[in-house]
Order: sequence, then C-alpha cells, then structure tokens
Amino acid sequence: MFRCFKVLLVFAVLLGVLYLGHGIILEKAGKYLYYKDELKPADVIVVLAGEETERVEYGVKLFKEGWARKDKIILTGGPLIWKYTWASLMQEHAVHLGMPRNAIMLADKSRTTEEDALFTKEIMDKYGYKSCIIVTSPYHSRRALKIFKRGMGDKIKIISAPAEESWFRFDEWWKRERDRARVLDEYSKFIWLLIFIPSSSG
Repeated sequence: MFRCFKVLLVFAVLLGVLYLGHGIILEKAGKYLYYKDELKPADVIVVLAGEETERVEYGVKLFKEGWARKDKIILTGGPLIWKYTWASLMQEHAVHLGMPRNAIMLADKSRTTEEDALFTKEIMDKYGYKSCIIVTSPYHSRRALKIFKRGMGDKIKIISAPAEESWFRFDEWWKRERDRARVLDEYSKFIWLLIFIPSSSG
C-alpha cells in the first residue's frame, strides 16, 4: 500500500512539473529545429524552395553583400504548376530584387529537400564548387543542414544561414495554429529522416 502511494506521489509530482514547465519544454522543442552557423564566405549561395518570399529575399541579400565568392546563387525546387517550377518562380523574384539573371543557376527537378541536396551537388560538382551557404526558413534549418551533409559528404563545406525575417516565431509557437502545424510537420519529417534515410554520404 505504501509503495503504491509513493508511485502515485511521484507520478503526481511529474505531472505537476510537466504542467508548470510545459511552456519551457515546448519552446525548447521548437528551437531545436533551428540551426545557424557563423556566416562566412562560400563559393555559392543555395536557396531552398518553399514559403513565399523570406528565403529568396535573404538569399539575394547575402549575395549583394558579397558572401558568394563565385558570384553565383543556386535556386532549388521542381514542378509546381503548368510549366513553372519553384526554382523558376524564385528566379523571377530574385531578378525583381536586383539579382543578375546570369548569376542564377537552377536545380529545378527536385521535389524534396533530399532531392534539393542531390541536384545541388550535381551542379556544384560540375563547376568545382567546394562550399555553399544554405538559405531556408528557421524551422527547416536543422533538418536541411543534416540532409545536405548526408547528401554532399565531407568534401563540401556547408554553412547554415536561415532567413533572418520569417512569419514563423519560436516564442509560444504551440498557441498559433500555423506555427503549431509547421513544428509538428517538421518533427514528423525529422523522425522519418532519422529512421528511414541512410546516413552514409553520397
């Protein structure tokens, strides 16, 4: 009887801790998805498909600041609608923001982040590029970096530079439907990555 009481007491204490500290736990869980390296020059900037404007805008900003040593930017993303791809639409946006069209390269066959890494590597290998800055959204940054490191191997240096301005916010993300959906979706993809995708580099 006394043992059961102790078990119930410990269980009650744990529930109390979780209830009182759930905000801290959830916030840390959200922030785990974020990874940013110290920004350093690289051969090219790679902007991953997705979202509306934040990724392209930040990628172009980095390009104009001179972070791409080879004066090239790679835009990823395959078929979207009719003849348009994510990469082609992002290209028009980048040109509108002042990017020279001849500085833009398209990896426009990919449908997933894994394929983004695959087709980006093909371009980098073709031109002998040895380093890149990866631009994506904050919530996508850790998983994207992990995928690119797996896909590109040790010979290519990858720098994670998530967009500085984003609709997504880590503070109290669980209270907003759109933010909550994004975190849950990202974690489900992260688990899939860890379980089903080989860790060996290509």
